[in-house]
Amino acid sequence: MNDTEAETPVIFTWADREGSSWWLVAFIFISFLLHSAAFFLFQGKDPVPPRTVRTAPMVQILAASADPSQRNPEADALLQWIALHDPALVAKVQAVEPPGLLDIRYRPSFRKIRTQPLGAPPDPPVIQIPPARDPLAMIRSLSQSERIAPAAPQPQATRVEFSAALQLRVKEPRAITATAKTAATVQATVVLAGVNADGETRFAFLQQASGDAALDRDALAFVRTRNFSKTGDSVVWGTVTIMWGDDIIAPAAPR
Repeated sequence: MNDTEAETPVIFTWADREGSSWWLVAFIFISFLLHSAAFFLFQGKDPVPPRTVRTAPMVQILAASADPSQRNPEADALLQWIALHDPALVAKVQAVEPPGLLDIRYRPSFRKIRTQPLGAPPDPPVIQIPPARDPLAMIRSLSQSERIAPAAPQPQATRVEFSAALQLRVKEPRAITATAKTAATVQATVVLAGVNADGETRFAFLQQASGDAALDRDALAFVRTRNFSKTGDSVVWGTVTIMWGDDIIAPAAPR
């Protein structure tokens, strides 16, 4: 230590120690011994659980008995509940044949008309230009000297007209014969027909009635027995219009 440091005053005075103390080492060793002794002294083990003997569960057999002394109301109720919820009864198909099932006559659904069938597509309009009239005939008609006797009306025969789709497949013209006569005024009968590839009339529906049921039946029978030429199409639809003539008018009864 130099003279300057020796003359400088300090607040705390520290003792100068030149050697090390063994007390610290001794205290550490004594603490280790005490902890080791406490560890071995207070050491504990897990207690062994007592052994228990497990017994078999009770089994009760439910059986229906006719003896009233051996029957139990609770067992009977349980047996009834099991029988009620048996899945085998639900899964079993009850094969019950209704009486007279084989005697029912088969009737296809398409024979009953639920809605009015649509008509055949309209034919394209055909414009017909009438021939020119003789001008001298018009002048002669104005002359008073020449009197033209009224011509007797020609009898109108029954005509059959086919739509454009069926007209191309008509083999030969055939007249229709009406089996009934009527004195009332009737309209034309229109039948919607479907012809298959072999030329046979597969379907025939009454599209417009004439007002006489007998004439409509004759028209349907005529269309169904009509044969057409064969084609590659499956079914061709068209209309058959039957315009009734004077041959269906019944003669007037004599007075």
